[in-house]
Amino acid sequence: MSLGPLVTVFTCTIYPDLARVWHACVSRSFPRDEAAIEVFQDSDEHVVDPRWLPGTAVLRRTPARREFHEAYNDALARVETPYLAFVDTDVFWITPDLWPRVREELKRPEVGAVSCASREQTVSHGTFAVVMKVDAYREALKGLPLGFFPAIENPDPSVPEHLWVRHDTGDLATRAVVEAGWKVEHLHLYRTGELARFRGITLSRRSAEWLGRRALIRMCHRSRYFWRGYLGNLVLKRLHDRLFPDGPRYAFPHGAAPLLLQSLRRDHRYRLNYLRELRTGAQSIEAYVRSRPCNFA
Repeated sequence: MSLGPLVTVFTCTIYPDLARVWHACVSRSFPRDEAAIEVFQDSDEHVVDPRWLPGTAVLRRTPARREFHEAYNDALARVETPYLAFVDTDVFWITPDLWPRVREELKRPEVGAVSCASREQTVSHGTFAVVMKVDAYREALKGLPLGFFPAIENPDPSVPEHLWVRHDTGDLATRAVVEAGWKVEHLHLYRTGELARFRGITLSRRSAEWLGRRALIRMCHRSRYFWRGYLGNLVLKRLHDRLFPDGPRYAFPHGAAPLLLQSLRRDHRYRLNYLRELRTGAQSIEAYVRSRPCNFA
């Protein structure tokens, strides 16, 4: 029996404000005596102040942990807890009984991981919200040096690129664990309201920083992914600033007018439904944070 925490809850972030909302949910969902929380800062530009994330270890870049894929592999090799949870910063745990349910599921000898938010188009837990048995993953991934990295399977220049077999973050790790004989429970708990999931948050913000607001607006016009990320950041900005009125503001300096115009022009039913989904998620996060004390304060 473990004498320390049972699970390390790990995430990677570029933006401190996003991590702060994430931490407000995680720190209310895991008991302090059962969990250790780690946040890897995948940026040299945006500084995470540990005071904003009480009870959390903030990890910086190192030569062996240069970016988030290496950070996932490093976490698996390094942690001393029997379980490891990867939870993306745009996936928010908003129910106190989720961890006890996952913990009980992991006691089954055949279960290697429980994925609370899984990929839709392929059988993979990604890194959205998956809790894994550390020993099982270490053993299964011995033959997979890439670990949680994405990959292209047998790229062939003579074959059109759209026919290449691509694997996203965590896909190959999922396959390796299943091939080693472990069962991975694939759930979609954002559909039930037990998780609140916002899509494309980090990449849309990063794109605006690199390419400018006009380029991001053009991408939103062409891609639902960037449109969802832009809109999600607007909703999270209002939520963050309500939850933390005395701290730094949510650093997304773009307005809503371009998106509102697009909502009237294209796919308006889908876009309005997605806006309702985000508002519901934000309301659930706020109610959860305000109604429960932080276990890591």
